[in-house]
Formats: sequence, C-alpha cells, structure tokens
Amino acid sequence: MMKIKPIKTKKRNRRHREPLSARASRSAKKWGKVLAFALPIPALVYGAWWAYGQVTTSPYLVITDITVAGAQRVASEEVLAASGIIQGQNIFSFSKDEVASRLKSNPWLESVEINRELPGTIEITVKERDAIALVKLDSLYVMDSNGVIFKKFTAEEGLDLPVVTGLSKESLAAGAENIETRLMELISVLTNRSGFNITNVSEIKIDADHGLSLFTLDEGVRLDVGMGSFEEKLASFEKILGTRDGVLKGIEAFDLNNHREVIVRFTTDVVKEGGEGDGKKG
Repeated sequence: MMKIKPIKTKKRNRRHREPLSARASRSAKKWGKVLAFALPIPALVYGAWWAYGQVTTSPYLVITDITVAGAQRVASEEVLAASGIIQGQNIFSFSKDEVASRLKSNPWLESVEINRELPGTIEITVKERDAIALVKLDSLYVMDSNGVIFKKFTAEEGLDLPVVTGLSKESLAAGAENIETRLMELISVLTNRSGFNITNVSEIKIDADHGLSLFTLDEGVRLDVGMGSFEEKLASFEKILGTRDGVLKGIEAFDLNNHREVIVRFTTDVVKEGGEGDGKKG
C-alpha cells in the first residue's frame, strides 16, 4: 500500500524588522535634532527684532552732538541740513549710506564719511572738489583736479580760474584721452611751479593738431607749448622774459615747441617801429 506523506506548509518569508521600540527611539532622535535646530530660529528672530527696537529707542543713545569737518566752500550748516540728521533722534535711526548719498548730490562734495561715536556723537567728514579750471562747452563748466567736469559755472561762486577752450561735448564723449592727459599734466605743472604759474594764465587752448597754448593774464600773449616737456618750455619762456624785465608789451606770441630755440613774434606796432615781423629766435 502506498504511503501518503503529509505536505509541510512553508513559513512565510517575512523581512526581519527592528523592534518597534528601537524604531521609535531612532525617529525621536531624528526629529529631536530637527526641532533643536528649527525651534530657536523664531526665537532668535524675535530676539533680534526686540534688541533692535530697544537700541533704536533707547534714551541713552540719542544724538547730542553733530560735528562737520572738511567743509569750506559748502557751509557746515548746509551740510548738516542736507544730511537730515538732527539732535535728539536715536543714533541708530538712520542709514549712513543714505545720508552720504544725499550729501553727495551736492556737486562740490567729492566724498562723504559718517561715523557714530557712542553714546551720542555723529561725525560728518566731507572732501570737497578742488576746482582748477573752467571749461567752455555750450556754457562754462567747472573742472576739478581729477579732470572731472562736475557742475555748471555760476558767477556767484566767485571762481577766478583759467578757461579751457577747444573742447566739445562730442570730443569728451569720444574720449580724447591723450589730449586730456596732456591738459591735466600742463595744469599740474602750472599749479605746482613758482614764478610763472596758473595764476598768470587766463586761457588754455586745445588744438588737436598743434597741441596746447596758453594765454597770459597780462597782455594776453600766446605761448605755444605743444604736447609735453612743459616745465622746460616754461623755464625758457621765463629766461627770455627776464631779459625784458618781465615786460610782455609788444609781444604777440612765443613758440616754445622747441624750448632750445624759442621763436618770439612781435605785435604789428612793434614791427612798424622796426621790429622783426617774422619773429625772433631766443
């Protein structure tokens, strides 16, 4: 007789799982770390907001003194008024950048620095532009020592400066760098030298082909100085002028392009009296 073997039921293949308590513990640690990081953020934000409110309303941090340094052409009172800062307001109740921006809307102010000295002092330090010449374009404009044409000239400002002619808005826009560089070099030489200097010059004329020329304040004599070696050329001019006891009357122009062989051109009146009409080398 055939024996029938009973079929054993196979156990289900279940994945091995951690105990619930272990999984719960790990999850709690994970969320604990997240909460430990996230929960302080609102508290920090609120704390910062509260601290800012305390600082900007503290009666111990009110402005009691405002000083202005560096203002000469622009009155200190004008700087103070334009700053918008007043005594009695909180020392942290304004933006230094905004105050500096307002002040620099005045074309005479090249740079502005605002400092807070706790508990209640504000120091405003300005640097004014150094005007060195007037530039004739469609109107007269003021140029500073950096070659920046920064404002329109008004007679009320009382500027007694030489006038630069021969420039145009088109040439400035085109960026005539070489001629502008030479102009600034000539002005620098005239400003820093003794003897014949910037105070003796009424006009500086620019010519793209022939370079730079000066016109003297006395007698309006033209000095052609070209595009360089300005100190040597002006020194040669002074030597010749010294032989005439400093008198320019009767002279129309000096050609100083070759400072070793200066050509002097006399006026028509001198020529009629027997002077040399074609000029004289000195």
